[in-house]
This record gives sequence, C-alpha cells and structure tokens, in this order.
Amino acid sequence: MAKALGKKPKKSATTRTPSKKTVKKVTKPLRAPKRVAAPVVTPPAPKVTPAERRALVLSALEAAQATHWGASVVTASTVGGVELRVTNKAGARPFWWLRTHGLSSVAGVELAMRVPQAKDETQVPAIFLPVLERLIGLARERQLHVGQIVRWPKPFGEMTETDLEAFAITLDPSFGELRTAHDFVPVLLAVGLTGDEAKLVREWSPQGLLEVLSRVDPTLSTTLERGSLLSSPRARQAIEQRVEREGSSMGVLQAAVSELSGKDRFVWKLDADAADAIMSLLKGRIGHQRPFIVKSETSDLEVTPGDLPAITVEGDKATLKLTQTVARAVRSTLKARPGTYTWDALPALTVEVVPTP
Repeated sequence: MAKALGKKPKKSATTRTPSKKTVKKVTKPLRAPKRVAAPVVTPPAPKVTPAERRALVLSALEAAQATHWGASVVTASTVGGVELRVTNKAGARPFWWLRTHGLSSVAGVELAMRVPQAKDETQVPAIFLPVLERLIGLARERQLHVGQIVRWPKPFGEMTETDLEAFAITLDPSFGELRTAHDFVPVLLAVGLTGDEAKLVREWSPQGLLEVLSRVDPTLSTTLERGSLLSSPRARQAIEQRVEREGSSMGVLQAAVSELSGKDRFVWKLDADAADAIMSLLKGRIGHQRPFIVKSETSDLEVTPGDLPAITVEGDKATLKLTQTVARAVRSTLKARPGTYTWDALPALTVEVVPTP
C-alpha cells in the first residue's frame, strides 16, 4: 500500500543549552589610588648677618694659619686700617710672610706678601709697609684679582735702588682660596716684577712667568735686589719660545684713560701706559686670534680679530675689528707717548695718546 507523500514535519524550535565549559573568572586586583607627593618646602636659609659672615671667614683664616704657619711666632699690627699678621719662615731662603686678617669683609679678598729675611733681622723692613698699604687700597676698590699686573712708578720710594716696578697678583700657593658656608675668599699674593718682566707678561701670562720665577726662588718673595729673569740669555730664550707658542692670557686691560667719541669717524683717547699695553696685546692676543677688552671708568672697547678692519658702536658696546696685517701696522706705528696716530687701512679711527694721569 502506497504511503502518502507529504512534507517532512518541521523540527520544533528548541533553545540550545550552552555547552558546559569552565569559565575562569578574572578578578583584577584593586589598585591603590595614586599618591601625589606633597611639594617639598625648603625652609628659608637662616639670615646671616655681616658680622657672622666675617666671623666665619676669620675662623677659616685662623685654621689655615695654624696649618701653614704652625706654631711660628706671629705678630700683629695695623696697616691701612686692616690687621696685618706676620711670621717668619726659616729654611734655605728665610722670609717674612705678611697677610691681612679681615680685609675680605670690605674687599672680598685677603692680601699676602713674602719678603726675604736678612740675617739677624727681627722685623719686616719698614719700606714694604707703605707698598702693602697701597695694595690694600686697591683691594678695597675691588681692583685686585688673580692674573693682574699692577704697575706704578717707583713703588718702593724715590731713594730705593731696585729694578722692581710692578706686582703680579696670584693666589698664595699655601692659603689659596678659603671657603665657608657663604663665601669664597681668595688670598692674593703680590709678587714683585721688574719693568721688562711686567711688559713681557702682557704678551704672555703672569702665571707662566711666576712658574719660571719659582724655579729661581720657590718662596716667590719680593726681593728688591733681584735682577730680571730676562737678563739670563738661557732663561730669556726659553721664555720667548713660550711667549710665541702660548700667546697672552690677558683678556682685559684696565686703562686709566680710554674714551671713544665720534659717529662716522671715531677718536679713541688713551693714556700712554694703556697704549704701551695695547701694543703688547696686539701681538699676544690678536696675533693668536684672541680678543681683548680695554676697560675704563667710562667705557669698554673690545678689540677682536676680523676679516676686514672696522669699528662699530652699538649702544654702550664698541668693537674694533683688526686683520692680522692691520694689527701689525698699528703695533709698529703706535707709541707710548702723547701724539695722534692714524692708519690708511683704518680711516675711520684716530688714536690720541695722552699722558697717564
């Protein structure tokens, strides 16, 4: 018997049951809230009075004195309104060692000098005290610094027989620079130089000359009867070789008179001593591609190497650019005596040299 044909019955819709799988429950760790660091509040530095700062410096001086002078007998006096301490150091070259005590409270530096001690001499030769007083005066005016050459005519009096005409200012090899919580106080040593030595170091370096001098006198004493290092042919040759090789370290010249005036054409008024120094610096600085600045109470003028000679003034700044050729021409013509000097290669500039005050 034939079966009836018909559609297959539809399967009833059923809800699928999800397969049983192991579901791992991920639990994120709770993060602690970020802590914001509290701002660090630096308490204000305690106020220090000038008297307290002075006391700290004097304590540092006392400690350095104990280190370098030991138990040597120290005498004290007053020079130029400042306490002066003096001791004598024995040895192959005995010498008096002079040092100010408290000058830094008004000058920012202390000052020292060393003087040879003659046999059976019981006190420092009086001739050095007025010299030291004049140096203290310069220190009070903030005019003493390391690397400086201090020149003045007849520094030891009219009747004194000596070739010394200047001082090189350097750090005292023993005391150096004193440090306290608030101050850096250099102890400056003044070392006497002859006239030709003082002129030479403008083309070279005060420190370089003192290195040579220390081989002759390790104490770096100011010795009135000392002859020039340049009087020795061997020493002169060695020094001149270093001068040519190293050039000048003197980047600033303090002039008694340095005044620039004019607009398109300029007149540069200089004192004779400054003109003499500039001739040395043209060789020692410009000749080695280094600039230098001539400073006075009224103006600053920078002399710098350049591709073309020119003089410019912008506001308070004046700049003189010189080629090597023009620098040599200026050096060969300029004189350390009153007069007027001009150069064809530098028509915008006239140099007027006047007597040094």
